[in-house]
Amino acid sequence: MRSRLTEQRERELLDVALRLVREKGYDKVTIDDIANTARASTATLYRRWGGKAQMVITAVKVSKPAPPEEIDTGSLRGDLLAMTRRVMVPRPFTGLAQAVLVDAELRTAFHGLMIEPELEVARRALRRHVEAGLIDPGNPVLDLVDRVLIGPLVAEALWLGETPGLAERLVDDVLLPLLKPAALDGAQR
Repeated sequence: MRSRLTEQRERELLDVALRLVREKGYDKVTIDDIANTARASTATLYRRWGGKAQMVITAVKVSKPAPPEEIDTGSLRGDLLAMTRRVMVPRPFTGLAQAVLVDAELRTAFHGLMIEPELEVARRALRRHVEAGLIDPGNPVLDLVDRVLIGPLVAEALWLGETPGLAERLVDDVLLPLLKPAALDGAQR
């Protein structure tokens, strides 16, 4: 009879996986490496997580302080800026960025565990502003807000380091003018 992993042991295994990814890079870490370092069997790791991708993404997720909280600052500008703060790319995400591009299993796991919950929070915040009449429900930019925010911020963090003021410029100079009807320009931001 196989014993079930305790919560503490599961956390230890996930911590080992995350540490190895930080040290060596996602593509250089194997399930065997994780098992050997953690003194566990590969069968245990495969049985619990199904593979390296799911294990590493689970490790990243449990290392996050909390599930995504609702965004509601009271203003469209404030909510958009709050979204940008959630997009910042912490370590070890930068180590996973290249792997997510080339590993379909990792990309699927990353999207389901990390990206989709955050996107849903952002969608709910934007829906509140649509319902309040601050954004036209037919505005085609609504479907692009996440990409307009995520693309430049992630690219900046990965390639150039963070640029002070970039998030504010994206919100003030790009998104607000595209989202808000001209009649509301100067009304509640």
